Amino acid sequence: MTVKKMSANVAKASKKSRLPVSSLLPRIAIYSAVMAGIIASFYDFELNRLSLSLNMEASEAKQVMASINKAQQAYYAENSQFSDSIAKLGMGDREKMGNYRYFITSSLGPVQSLHNHYQPAQFESALAFGRSEGIGGKSYIGAVFAFKEEGSNLLTTMSAICEISSNNLMSSMPIFESQEIHCPPGSTMLR
Repeated sequence: MTVKKMSANVAKASKKSRLPVSSLLPRIAIYSAVMAGIIASFYDFELNRLSLSLNMEASEAKQVMASINKAQQAYYAENSQFSDSIAKLGMGDREKMGNYRYFITSSLGPVQSLHNHYQPAQFESALAFGRSEGIGGKSYIGAVFAFKEEGSNLLTTMSAICEISSNNLMSSMPIFESQEIHCPPGSTMLR
């Protein structure tokens, strides 16, 4: 007998716990408001788009710039000069990916500025640019320098990536001084 009473009590309890249809609408409204709040936290109202997509594109751009820098170092080790195009690096057709356009400047000698006075042919460099074509995107400069260490005839390469918070490229470029790469003012070094 106690078994029948328990099953009858369970049936009564389950009927009481069922929500009536009228309480379903407020729950849907509450859940929808919570989801809208979560989505709004990622939305950039100035750009009228989700900021997650900008972050993903910027992350991809950093990876492409790092790949270009590594490919330039390998190309220099094989050919004793830097490549002047992405295609020569064996990276395929990567000049335009997503909202970014990539290009390489010709191999450069020492970059002269008012603050540094380098002897000719002390080092060589190659610069790669990843320019955002979207509004509010960041741009990148990849710099690879080949230099002789003091007291050695061996060439060493060093690379860095400079992040620019706007999609406009800088008028000044990264410089190589005292065996260190320095990003131009207004940019951040990523390594």
